[in-house]
Amino acid sequence: MTALADAIKKIATGPHLSKDLTEQEAFDVMMEILSGNADPVRAAIFFIAMRMKRETNEENLGILRACQSITMCQSVDVDQLFIFSDPFNGFNRHCPMTAFLPAVLAACGLPSMSQGVFEMGPKFGVTHAQVLSLASYNIEKSTAEAADAVMNNQIGWSYLDQAQASPALFALQTLRTQMIKRPSLATLEKMIMPLKAKKQTHLGIGFVHKEYPNILGWLAEAFGYNSAFIARGLEGGLVPTLREPSNNHRLLNGKLQACTLDPEEFGIEQDTRGVKTDDDVTAQRTLDEGQQALSGVKGPAYDSLVYGAAIILWHCGVMVSQREAADYVRSIIDNGKAKMHFEAGLG
Repeated sequence: MTALADAIKKIATGPHLSKDLTEQEAFDVMMEILSGNADPVRAAIFFIAMRMKRETNEENLGILRACQSITMCQSVDVDQLFIFSDPFNGFNRHCPMTAFLPAVLAACGLPSMSQGVFEMGPKFGVTHAQVLSLASYNIEKSTAEAADAVMNNQIGWSYLDQAQASPALFALQTLRTQMIKRPSLATLEKMIMPLKAKKQTHLGIGFVHKEYPNILGWLAEAFGYNSAFIARGLEGGLVPTLREPSNNHRLLNGKLQACTLDPEEFGIEQDTRGVKTDDDVTAQRTLDEGQQALSGVKGPAYDSLVYGAAIILWHCGVMVSQREAADYVRSIIDNGKAKMHFEAGLG
């Protein structure tokens, strides 16, 4: 009997008889699935049964540890690193300005990276990879190449695709699409740490459902992140609404705390939640909006970059006050430095 078969017997026996797995059992099952030798029907049953039972923190940690173990990882010679993890299945109601934020933060002195895939079901929305690819960024960079870009003072940012960093996990895409419903992997893959800083590695991750901040905070602490900004962002992303206060969370010094953010405190006054279009959101429209914002054109895209970057600079302790952080980001965009870092990373 395999670890996967044993697990299904425990977790798929109904609401009253199902039993939780230990962290090690969840790790073993996930490693069997990642090996490529597991029967896909059984793998799908496992993920669906786990979702119906509801995963425990220990089960999630075991699965995350397995995904990390097959990921090509590297330490980077920087004191701090911020990892963006927007939803891998993308955006279809708002242009994901987060695709440009690693470059803006790098220009502000905080090395950053984002991770994801080119497309992912069931949403199949606009992703960082699609936007950056249109801008001529090589989305097939290896972990080593991404690390080199982060450590380059003239660049300071990178995007790393799951297909390159975690090919065994990426190979489950077809299975996940056929399952229709999102498995726990949709959350856990965003917490993988492909690059790690010398001193502090910070996670940026969004949530939609109210129970997730506690789950994400516990996992980030157990997994070794030094801090996490857990955003109530647009479509589960990292940038909150520009129009009104939002209820976010921060993991600092091992403790999760609620964090209400008001865009007015950052000098932002908008009557829209984010960058929307009259037609469908596209990667090309997102690239156009982002490039204009990096050129200093004011509007929702510009304010999204200011708000997102300022929140992170403040969260990571680079800036003491929210307004100071926002004004600094504005100066970095307006003087062309953010655009220079973005374009340097494309080369």
